[in-house]
Amino acid sequence: FGSRYLQPSQQVRGIPAGPSSRQRAGSARRSALVAPPRNSQRAMSSMLDAFAGASGTTITLVVGVLPIVAVFWPGLREAIGNICKSKTKGGSRESFPADGVWDLDKLAKFNGAVNPLCLGVCGKIVDCSSSENIKYNEGAYGTLWAGNDATYSLATLSLEKKDVNKFDFKLSDLTAEQHKALAGWYKHFTTKYNVVGTLKEWEGFDFSSVFEEAKSQTPFGAAKTEDTPLAMGGEGGTFYAMGDRVEIHSCEGERQGLNGLKGVLLKYNPEQKGFEIKLDATNKVEIIGPAQLKRDGE
Repeated sequence: FGSRYLQPSQQVRGIPAGPSSRQRAGSARRSALVAPPRNSQRAMSSMLDAFAGASGTTITLVVGVLPIVAVFWPGLREAIGNICKSKTKGGSRESFPADGVWDLDKLAKFNGAVNPLCLGVCGKIVDCSSSENIKYNEGAYGTLWAGNDATYSLATLSLEKKDVNKFDFKLSDLTAEQHKALAGWYKHFTTKYNVVGTLKEWEGFDFSSVFEEAKSQTPFGAAKTEDTPLAMGGEGGTFYAMGDRVEIHSCEGERQGLNGLKGVLLKYNPEQKGFEIKLDATNKVEIIGPAQLKRDGE
């Protein structure tokens, strides 16, 4: 690297034999302005020493590529990280317990990040990997329930972290409405998803009253139509039943015009994952998600 000037014997018409004293002085000033720090110089020197045995073409290619790598490095680093994560994810999957007996430590590994997404309800472990509403680290359901026991949360319709993996309660502590809610959720999870085991921490706990009440429950749009528990919605976890009067809110985009309208909840539509609401103002039926509903008057 560096400049090479023609010697006097190599002078060609129109090309000066060498720089003038003024040019040399200006060149020195410019070199002083752009000279890299000594640490950088030493680093560059070490790099060039490493390539000393390489051909000129190799050195030219490497030096030419370095600025391109510097520009695109943030994106390259993210892509490389994603590939590494993908390989790690694929290589560390665990199997369900062979005997079907889980504990909380095992369940915690099945939160959907690497292994299938499972949760506990009433002593049963269900595989909810196919759920569209419960995803790893997404929303309240995925953040709280994935890889945890949700029994008490479902009974009390709680979306608070303190209510997951809660075992210090008795069914007699629950109100009749909470007991019914738990039965409805138990029926939903154990009929829609595969039961893959039992939770050791619930051994000896009697859920027979929940199982019995669950027989009469038909949540999420099943055949029965009377006072059926359907779903939780909103931040606090509201419990809806068919025939409830509701008000629509928080719709965005083209559906903003629905905000403030009131109507009657008819049923849950599992295909569109929302409630069918018959609007008072138009008598039309709209599909509304749980998060966009609140009870009329609240």
